[in-house]
Amino acid sequence: RQRRELLADVAHELRTPLAVQRAQVEAMLDGVYPLDEGNLIRVLEQNELLSRLVEDLRTLALVDAGELQLDKTQLELVGWTRRLVERFEPAAGNRRLSLQADQAEFLVEADPTRIEQILNNLLSNAIRHTPEGGEIAVKISGDAREVFVEVRDSGEGIPPGESKKIFDRFYRAQPSRSRAEGGSGLGLAIARQLALAHGGELTAANHPEGGAVFTLRMPVIDY
Repeated sequence: RQRRELLADVAHELRTPLAVQRAQVEAMLDGVYPLDEGNLIRVLEQNELLSRLVEDLRTLALVDAGELQLDKTQLELVGWTRRLVERFEPAAGNRRLSLQADQAEFLVEADPTRIEQILNNLLSNAIRHTPEGGEIAVKISGDAREVFVEVRDSGEGIPPGESKKIFDRFYRAQPSRSRAEGGSGLGLAIARQLALAHGGELTAANHPEGGAVFTLRMPVIDY
């Protein structure tokens, strides 16, 4: 049943951008739309959406098969996350983006590219769901055994009973809005699988003061 549902979802997600792409190309061939840079860019955007979807599906297939290669190295998580957060500040606009850590260093063994993929997804989602003038807070805490990276937004929060479903493949709380923004509906599913591949976990909940909070847990290296 799950396999059939996944195949149906994949077919649905491929059908829409393919149909839009074909309609745009046919309109240019028929002379309805001029064959100019603006219309070609629209076709390219649909092609890029398809490419992202295929790459996301490939990543999930590799994880499911236990064949995803992780290029692990020792990573000092606090300084590394701070630099990543700073890169997101322009995209945050007038939303306040902050980071705090309860100690100077947390050393983990991880693939920096894949951990960046997880946090990129969480920060992008936080920005998307936080209204202008809101706040996005990143907090790093832990102990001698594990470290927690929390990404909290001040948005609408997770719909009741959906905190586990949001990690399902192709899950969307607001389908039309997510698709319009180019999302594949696979970002959180991939992020969770990447966390598991690192011996960690990714969870989601609503914060008592409002908004959603996503928590990445990872084991630390003994000093």
